[in-house]
Amino acid sequence: MGLCCLISPGGAPGVSTTALGLSLLWPGRVLLAECDPMGRRVLPGFMADRMRGSAGPGLLGLAMAVEAGQEAAVPLKEYVVPIVDDGHVELLHGVRDPRHGTRLAPVWPKLAEALTAWDGDVIADLGRVGGADTPTELLKAADAVVMILKPTLPQVDAAKPRLDTLKGLVGEHATLGLGLIVDGPYRAAEVERALDVRVLAELPSSPVDARVLSDGARPRLTFRTSLLVRSLEHLGRRLHTAVVSSDSTGSSRSRAARSKPLAKAGAHE
Repeated sequence: MGLCCLISPGGAPGVSTTALGLSLLWPGRVLLAECDPMGRRVLPGFMADRMRGSAGPGLLGLAMAVEAGQEAAVPLKEYVVPIVDDGHVELLHGVRDPRHGTRLAPVWPKLAEALTAWDGDVIADLGRVGGADTPTELLKAADAVVMILKPTLPQVDAAKPRLDTLKGLVGEHATLGLGLIVDGPYRAAEVERALDVRVLAELPSSPVDARVLSDGARPRLTFRTSLLVRSLEHLGRRLHTAVVSSDSTGSSRSRAARSKPLAKAGAHE
């Protein structure tokens, strides 16, 4: 199915929170893959009081298996756990210690294969991109890449060279867009002109509602109808349409070959 990568230019704009919110609201079966070499967020946050049983070894265990040459192909299903009870939203949790990020390089090509072959859509949280540890194999295999940022001069300045590089990495049929956290002095149209990339959705800066996802806080009675949830639903619909369209053209499969429900959850980084 489709692979959507969420990234950041740096400065913690809310990528992990957005990725989790999109996953919980996604219109179909989805896997949230925490692929940020700097560490995980979902287990110690949203899942802290919701996890039933062992979370398993996650991404680090997968990397160790690949490192040891134990698997010709990645048995991804063995490393994921459900986020909600019906099994439609699952999690491949990331590394706990950023020092383990250096062990992830060998797993990215095989993980790109496994994610593009997954029976369902995948939302991959790659965190900050632009460094030597960026999982470029996942970006090359993606059907959609969305940079989450705030409309501030430091964030736009950091985003420009990263987006210029991304334009040469992502496939020609892939969607490249922005998710704008409305917490800064510039408007969406100004950010689009500066970066030459379209804004797919504007997301509110709503710390109280965001903490439901980032920290597992108790949701307000109005949470399900909040502007944050409605904005995430809007972005999710646009991305789902994009990845379905890309998959129908066969482009996601060709890239894979080259790289060889919020209500039920009780509920941004």
